[in-house]
Amino acid sequence: MDSTSPADRATEAEHPGPYAALAARARRASDGGLAIATAIGLVHLALLLVWRPASWQFVVAPLAIGCYGIWGIADRERTAAADPSHRRMLGVARALAAIVGTLAVALSAFRIVGAVVGTVIS
Repeated sequence: MDSTSPADRATEAEHPGPYAALAARARRASDGGLAIATAIGLVHLALLLVWRPASWQFVVAPLAIGCYGIWGIADRERTAAADPSHRRMLGVARALAAIVGTLAVALSAFRIVGAVVGTVIS
């Protein structure tokens, strides 16, 4: 049974891209897979911030994985929620996970490019 709403399927068909691909992947993932992705991100974040807070740049990739899991769980629960306020709260959680995950991926990309390019003096 497909848990996506007709509006979500129409949006994905109209606007293919990385977000639509990740959304489709998260909707096909098992509950356990999403929980593992969330745990990987959050545990890695907690351990790194406690163990080596100066190494914050190494947490952004696992944080993106954790946000993927949180987004998938919130999306699944939002679809199943009957209470409008609960659906709204899960929509906010889904949006925040998407924003934080996107920022984490962007920061990772900039860190990788910075490491490859190095200091450029013009």
